[in-house]
Amino acid sequence: MRVEVDVGVIDPVAAVLDRISFDGPVPPLPDPVERVRLREAFGWTVTQMGRANDVRRETVWTWESDPPRTPRGEKGQRYARILAYFAAELARVGADGGSATSEPEPADEPESAPDVLAPEATSRELDFDIEDPPELSWPDTDPAPARGEMAVAAFDEPGSWIDLPEGVTRLCIRCGHPTSSVVDGRPRHVYLQAMAAMGMPRCDTPPITQAEPASAPRTETTPTSAVTTLAPAPAAPAATAPPPTATAPAPVLPAAVPPVVRPPAAPRRPAAASSSRRANRAAKKPTLKPVPPEFADGPLAVLGITDGALTVHLVDGRTVPCPARSLQALAAWALDKRKIRLGAARVHDNGFDQDPLIILTESAVAHFGLPASLADQENLRLPADHKALKSLTKAGWELTKAGFGPWPRIFKRLDGKRHCVQLFLTPWGALEDRVWGPAGELPAGDLARMLGTYARLLITPRGTVAVTGEELMTSLRPPTKAEWSHDQGRYVSVKVPHTLHTLVDPAPPEAPDEHPVVVADYPEEGSRPASEALDEEACIWVRPADLITDVERACTHVVALDVQVAFLAACRRLHVGTGPAVHYPHNPDFDPALPGSWYVDLSHIETDPRLPSPFTSSGERPDGPGWYATPTVAYAVELGADVRPMEAWVRETHSPYLQPWYDTLRDAYLRVMADLGVTADLDDEAFLTAMATYRDGDPLLVTLAGAIKATAKAGIGKLRQRPNMGVDHVFGDPWPALKRLTWRPDIRAMILSKARTNMHRKMHNLATFAGRYPLAVNNDCVVYATDGPSPLPLLYGPDGEPVRGGFRLGVNPGSVKHQGSQTIDWALDLLADGVNIANEIKDASLVRVA
Repeated sequence: MRVEVDVGVIDPVAAVLDRISFDGPVPPLPDPVERVRLREAFGWTVTQMGRANDVRRETVWTWESDPPRTPRGEKGQRYARILAYFAAELARVGADGGSATSEPEPADEPESAPDVLAPEATSRELDFDIEDPPELSWPDTDPAPARGEMAVAAFDEPGSWIDLPEGVTRLCIRCGHPTSSVVDGRPRHVYLQAMAAMGMPRCDTPPITQAEPASAPRTETTPTSAVTTLAPAPAAPAATAPPPTATAPAPVLPAAVPPVVRPPAAPRRPAAASSSRRANRAAKKPTLKPVPPEFADGPLAVLGITDGALTVHLVDGRTVPCPARSLQALAAWALDKRKIRLGAARVHDNGFDQDPLIILTESAVAHFGLPASLADQENLRLPADHKALKSLTKAGWELTKAGFGPWPRIFKRLDGKRHCVQLFLTPWGALEDRVWGPAGELPAGDLARMLGTYARLLITPRGTVAVTGEELMTSLRPPTKAEWSHDQGRYVSVKVPHTLHTLVDPAPPEAPDEHPVVVADYPEEGSRPASEALDEEACIWVRPADLITDVERACTHVVALDVQVAFLAACRRLHVGTGPAVHYPHNPDFDPALPGSWYVDLSHIETDPRLPSPFTSSGERPDGPGWYATPTVAYAVELGADVRPMEAWVRETHSPYLQPWYDTLRDAYLRVMADLGVTADLDDEAFLTAMATYRDGDPLLVTLAGAIKATAKAGIGKLRQRPNMGVDHVFGDPWPALKRLTWRPDIRAMILSKARTNMHRKMHNLATFAGRYPLAVNNDCVVYATDGPSPLPLLYGPDGEPVRGGFRLGVNPGSVKHQGSQTIDWALDLLADGVNIANEIKDASLVRVA
């Protein structure tokens, strides 16, 4: 008779808490370094520690940072008891001769596994640097994005595990159930190929996945150049996937993937002071995660003709032949892991692996029988009746609704899954000239290395930088995740809280004039009053010539300061709406914590006419009530204004949705700029020198830095993509962009409002503490009159100290750089005609001739 035992899934956090006594005296809290050591040595993640203490993982980071936030009250006592339990158990295991990461022997009740990971990700390192951990008040149940995963062998080879003494068990790191086997130093059930042949499943019942923090940097070896060293090195191939034959000598690879072992946690050493912490952060190179073997050949490949044969240029410098003679053969080859291992790992546990990208140069385009350029420049697509496309569809491959344009996606449905390949056709303008410059004409090897670096720092390109920026946004915050359903006995897709998981309509003031919700009230184009539209844009303003003082006219020069990646900087910690807008029609109280739009009269607020008004994009004082985003109204309150909204559309469900996006783009930009010699630890003089010469460095790096900045800016613009009025669009009809979850003009308005008020705050502080007023403002650039061409006088007050809340030189988003200098005569001549000199100051040729 067979006895069936129903064993439930063990929650390792609950199992540990059941063994801790929460009565009696409270043990003292160890220092932050010891807190980290105890947690990591016991095998817990910050997510698990947060669950145990009923706090967010960000809170745990602040408890472990230096200087730490001391947990108080009941949660502080609970935290201290958990750490004391860790210390006692680690000491006991060590005394028994066990490993510091091994679990203590179970007694009469179950106890926690050191770490319960997803079957395909049993060894992710939490190597990250915390920079100003966010102090947020909303609960976050969404795991933070993971940058890459180490592969685990599908089966255990005989002799690769040891058996514990009879009667001794540990809790399996995969399923949480007791096991008497230890594989590579970790307790785990053994899974043999024979077991799979008998239909026995691996012990991967619904696990608790370990997640990395959103700001986790990626891992690499010590680099000298982002382009030459950030390209992924070939990883160990799977036994069934031999590497392609390369024309360049390939590195020696092991025959099989070695088992993954988590290294012991290194203690964190607190910095001595805030300035030294900044220097330490700048000096520490963020590292890139190892590449999984299934993507050992990189995220992308560039195809060109070499010696008459189609050749593949990989991101690590290798070249391999490509046998494909048609598009369908190319797609099949790119997806065949036995021939080439292209693609990249998902950037978040809830997401999907990235599809391989194949870039066709001019010679490759001709090889596949495609035209050298697109005749249809309006729709940017190849006619469906082209013989290459007819052959492609006949072979069972499909195209997306966008058709075959500069960035086509080819896919085929097999085994219930969609297998995709992304193409880039450089002769068709796939790489925008305004962003990438002449990159499309680079040698294939250089193009592969540059785009491969971009892909590893951010994400594999999916189209224009705007499309790629949006793709990065959703990949870092996937709207859905797989969750085990006990009722259905399988994984089901569920929406993730605090993400953009539901399509919502904009509030009427937030929508552009051609949107259906606006046309319903104002059917004629241009008939909506300006006061009924939310107009949150960057400031473009010129001070009237009659308000320029004699002191300013007596200066010798004008100097421009430009805010580094200003719109991206505004995304930091910015709470944006994730749910639908709620209408409050009758005099609601203003709440700065609620993102949305407020109808309020700010025209009564007096501001210095030598400064632009912070409430309008023109810099002119409002002439009556209007709609404003939350950051604008909050800034009015900060300036001491009496704010009384008459109406509001706000979103009560909100989160810092863009924080992982900000972290990823910031880290990528800082990394490339550091390789160009511009680091965050430079003093003012050294920074000015580095910024003046960095464009003389590696041109591929310079292009890459500009592309990262453009990805941030264009990705924000994509949030309010308007219809192409020239392509069969009728005013008032919906357009395709409205079907995207990320079509959110309210979020774009919040970002631009925050960026404009951030900049005005600095200008206001400089005027208040140093008596300096801007002559012109253009988006993120501001011009002042000074005695000399150096921007340094604009950073300090009369006492020689930095202006409190003023501008700071630096490479970080939100800091400023020197945009340019010209003579005062040049400036006064143009200002007399109302020319915005902030837009012209870099062009030394713009000088009036009498």
